[in-house]
Amino acid sequence: MKSILRILLATITIAAAARVSFDLNIADQIVPITGQTLAVLVSAMLLPKWEALIAIVSYLALGAFGQPVFADGEYGMDKLTGNGAGYLWGFLLATFSVSTTRGYKDSRSLLSIMHGNVLGTAIILFVGFAVLAFHIGTQSAFSLGVTPYWTGAVAKILLGTLVVFGIRKSVK
Repeated sequence: MKSILRILLATITIAAAARVSFDLNIADQIVPITGQTLAVLVSAMLLPKWEALIAIVSYLALGAFGQPVFADGEYGMDKLTGNGAGYLWGFLLATFSVSTTRGYKDSRSLLSIMHGNVLGTAIILFVGFAVLAFHIGTQSAFSLGVTPYWTGAVAKILLGTLVVFGIRKSVK
């Protein structure tokens, strides 16, 4: 029962975090920043691997089948196949990688937690870039799908590290 509750809580948290959105003006370019990546990676660091993966699959399925859980309240199968689909699929690969390499029980040191967040963020950006490059070419994909997001990515890495560290310290 605890496992089901943790999966449900993680899925809801990721969906809610997708609604947390603001725009940064970086070098005269508006860059939308959402809480999705933060919630995905915190879940990957805190939950056992299979629970974290089930939460991500549940989140993706909810969005694919019509629930407005993706960023900006988006939904639909086209979100899992279009230009931005790589970022969503990257959540799944990042969750697997982070929860496997960092394991939910050994993620106690600040450096270990940060490493997991950097790894997960890099995977999400890489998969997002790869899918976007398939649609619009590598140069455009890098300048539109990676470069503008570094500022938000670094902020989410730092915040995610502190959140996981704080929770780990308080739960012991």
